[in-house]
Amino acid sequence: MRIQQAASQSGISAATIRYYEQIGLLGAVSRTASGYRVFNEHDIRVLVFLRKARDLGFSLDDCRELLGLATASDRHSSAFTKKARRLAAKRLAEIDTQVDELRRKRELVQVHLDVLGDASLDDDCPVTEKI
Repeated sequence: MRIQQAASQSGISAATIRYYEQIGLLGAVSRTASGYRVFNEHDIRVLVFLRKARDLGFSLDDCRELLGLATASDRHSSAFTKKARRLAAKRLAEIDTQVDELRRKRELVQVHLDVLGDASLDDDCPVTEKI
């Protein structure tokens, strides 16, 4: 299948697919004699994997490592499990940090919302006082 079909099936834009190929994340894609990329089912599975990993916020470097782990011959070993768990735990910690930051921002916006239009308060911004 051609790149537009691969993009449609994987949920990744054609430009991103080209980029993933360029940086070696996707690997070598077969080409026709006229130079068109030809994607097979394995390529689509890799692209879907990459889309899901990126949707979860994994970096391109993490995706590269996860792909390497997923295709390793020892992927059922304890060493594999340890590496995969390390990457997942790292991402979970990053998500927790983002959640904490969003909670802090939410509290500040709520403070601002609560005092908007309250004429009894000083002209100072209550949000900047809380920072």
